Amino acid sequence: MKPLIIIYGSTGTGKSDLAVELATRYNGEIINADAMQMYNGLPIITNKLTTEEQRGIPHHLLGSIELHEDPWVVTQFKKEATRIISEIRGRGKLPIVVGGTSYYLDGLLLKGLVEDQPALEGGAHPEAMLAKLREVDPVIADKWHPNDARKIRTSLEIYFATGRRASDIYAEQRIKKESKWASKDTAQTHGLGEILLFWLYAQREVLNERLDQRVDKMVRSGLLGETAEVYDYLQQRLAAGETVDRSKGIWQSIGFRQFEPYLTAVKATPDAGPALAKLKEAGIEETKAATRQYAKYQVRWMTMKTIASLQEEKLLDRLYLLDSTDISRWKQEVLEKGVELARQFLADEQLPPPTDMSDTAREVLAGSVERSNREDTPCRKTCDICQKTLLTEELWQAHITSRKHAKAVRGAKKRMLIPAHAVPSRSLVAVEPEPSEQDSKQHQ
Repeated sequence: MKPLIIIYGSTGTGKSDLAVELATRYNGEIINADAMQMYNGLPIITNKLTTEEQRGIPHHLLGSIELHEDPWVVTQFKKEATRIISEIRGRGKLPIVVGGTSYYLDGLLLKGLVEDQPALEGGAHPEAMLAKLREVDPVIADKWHPNDARKIRTSLEIYFATGRRASDIYAEQRIKKESKWASKDTAQTHGLGEILLFWLYAQREVLNERLDQRVDKMVRSGLLGETAEVYDYLQQRLAAGETVDRSKGIWQSIGFRQFEPYLTAVKATPDAGPALAKLKEAGIEETKAATRQYAKYQVRWMTMKTIASLQEEKLLDRLYLLDSTDISRWKQEVLEKGVELARQFLADEQLPPPTDMSDTAREVLAGSVERSNREDTPCRKTCDICQKTLLTEELWQAHITSRKHAKAVRGAKKRMLIPAHAVPSRSLVAVEPEPSEQDSKQHQ
């Protein structure tokens, strides 16, 4: 048996704590799969475990790249993580992969498009990349949202690496996958060995409050000092005439961008007390909002992408949702259940159905599977009022009947800026519709 444990979950759910507990009890070593935590230093911004919290457990890919380096592409992470997994097993120990960067975990667990993708030159503008993608692969270009720079970039990298269109490769892989699994009922093993998956989940309202409190704690612990370090480092590079691509890497870390106006003002007018205090408070609130939005994005990725892929590869019966909503019951609901499942897994005992873990597990997993099985109707429509592009008919209908869109329509009508052709017919009668959950699914 070549066991491997992988822990998914949004920020603030206790993934790292569970990983350390499992590693302590079952002779494990931990591999970090959080893109920001791969950067050296900045423990508060990237929310790294302290040395004391690591409890002597070896942690790999934690603080392993420098601030000036680009974040790793998925294939780079997969190659290095696979090598480390093999080394950990060679020492007779249990590899545990944990992190919030779901596309790293998916890339490790699920077979990617190509084995080696070159990175495009830093600084490439999203509009320029999209124009090039439309030239070389119009099919895949129409599939991606114009603001989704990561997917656009990846599709171009695939084309330049292979000389083939990503849309053609996707189509071939779908055919192969359907053929591969047509004669198999279950996936007993995986290329990485036998796998146990955990998904730490918390209800949004409760988690949001927890995340707000965590940001306040980060501020008290020195968050502003770290953001100032990053700001000074950026100014040094710019002063040296370097070109800095701020669309990726540490510059996208939550906290730095939100406090940058405050830091700029501090350098310009350090004695402007009331004004600086206002900018500081705005930075705190924006950091909280960005953290909540990121957690929402992580859950959406899990429910709409990862679960669909696990279902296709017959691995869904190895995914166990552990409910960390009530932090006072974290020991009973997350730790004890996770430890027992890991014991059964390592002893090669029969594992219980994932839906038996809790009512939350049953409801969330069933809902996620239902959504992943639902086929949306492709379309490409742009709301001229809200300046948003929707890629399915379902998302379009949800948008034009949403409270946010109705409010924008009323505001634009008051300003008399709505051209007649720009208002969908349903918008004219949407006085105050209830907000739609699906409206949040549009790609940011």
